[in-house]
Formats: sequence, C-alpha cells, structure tokens
Amino acid sequence: MEKLNFVKIQREQHVFVLTLARSEKRNAFTPTMVSEIAYALRLANEDPTVRLIQIEAEGSVFCAGMDLKAFEDPSVDNINPRIPKVDKSLAEVFAELNKPSVCVVRGDVIAGGFLIALSCTYLFALPHVRFSLPEVKIGLFPFQVLALLLEYLPERKAMDLCIRGSSFSAEEALTKGLLHAILDDQEGELKALKATIVDNAPLAISKGFIALRKLRQKAEGEKYSFLLSELALLRETDDFKEGMTAFREKRKGNWQNS
Repeated sequence: MEKLNFVKIQREQHVFVLTLARSEKRNAFTPTMVSEIAYALRLANEDPTVRLIQIEAEGSVFCAGMDLKAFEDPSVDNINPRIPKVDKSLAEVFAELNKPSVCVVRGDVIAGGFLIALSCTYLFALPHVRFSLPEVKIGLFPFQVLALLLEYLPERKAMDLCIRGSSFSAEEALTKGLLHAILDDQEGELKALKATIVDNAPLAISKGFIALRKLRQKAEGEKYSFLLSELALLRETDDFKEGMTAFREKRKGNWQNS
C-alpha cells in the first residue's frame, strides 16, 4: 500500500478504519487529502474481507471542512505523487461505496466536514460535539452540504440550517435525525451495530448498495421489475444457499462473498 500523508488506515478483522490525520489544521481537507481518502476508500471497497468502513479523526475537531488556501493556491497543497489525483467532491467519493460505513465524531463538525459525516450510512457523536455551517458568515454557501441535508430533512429545514450559519449540539442533531445515536462512555450501541453488520451476508449488503444507486436512475414503472431481477440473481449465489443452511441449522453463516 502507498504511503498516505493525511489519513491513517488499519484493519480490525472485517472493519476498515480510516482516520483523518491532519489535526494541526483541524483536519481541513486539501485536494491531496481528498485524493488520499478516495484511495483508501477504494482499497476498502475492493477488499472482499472488509464488511464495514469506520471513519474516525484525530484531534479536537473532526473536520473543519475545505482548506480554502490549498484549493485556491495549488502550490500550498502537499502533493502525494504516489497516489492518483481525484477531482471529485468528498460526497461523490463516499457515494461510490458498496459497503456500509459508520462515522464516529469525537470533535466538532464544521462546514465541509458535513460531507464526510452525512455521507456515511451511520453517524455517531460524543455528547459534547457541536455542528456548524458558518459559510454564509464569510460570503459563501454550503451548496454540497445542502444536497446531503435534503436526504435527512425537509427542504425548508435544510435551508434554515444553511441560512442561519449557527452551531447546534449533538442532542439537537439527534432530534433533527442527522445522528444515529449519541455515544456513551462504553460505546455499547456502536459496538453492537458493528458486530451485527459484520455477522450479516456481505455480498447481499453490497448488492443492496449497488441496487439503491441504480434504482435512482429507474423510471417509476421499472423499479419493481428491476428489484425482482436483482433478488433472483442473489438467490443463485453460494451465500444464499449457505444462509438458508445456516438458518435451518440455527448457526451463523459462513460467508464466502460468492
């Protein structure tokens, strides 16, 4: 694997952990950091042993969004010549995942940091964490974040968060439906969720993510026939046969991803 400068990765059995590691700049992402995140996520996506991707961050701020200086002046960016350059939004990068992801927020989420947090399948936060979209205070607007907020909130409520530019607590984020849960000291809910996900059939889950993306492109009259055809394909897999056998024998499935 190529050396990465701004993120760290490790594997914990079936869980691929990606950690933002630019804490001295509050994990603000540069073009190169986006490329490194994309590179790491591609590794996880293509590894058949990985069943869940977990996003963490070093430091007191989870992510302060875009490093404006690095995007405006490429000479400021610390290029990593060992990995491919990716010219995509972080939201686009995460949208290509065929596996579930969980984002664990232990520090504040600011501006474009929402692109990482809200792109994951599940979002957890510590009780003290605050969320803010301050772009309008400097003459900008969180356009990309708005697109993600609309997956969680009605249009006017999503716009309200962008227009006010004020911060809100983890408890408020939970009430708004942005958070899956607030972490306690034992992090029991997070551990239980991870255990549940890695026990389930990874091929079936992956096919579900792929089908969801394709479903958005289908006309209304084509959706159910498409989904039935996807189900028929899954019924032909070795994992489905193993799943049925495991169910009858009252044991966990021994998944082969085939």
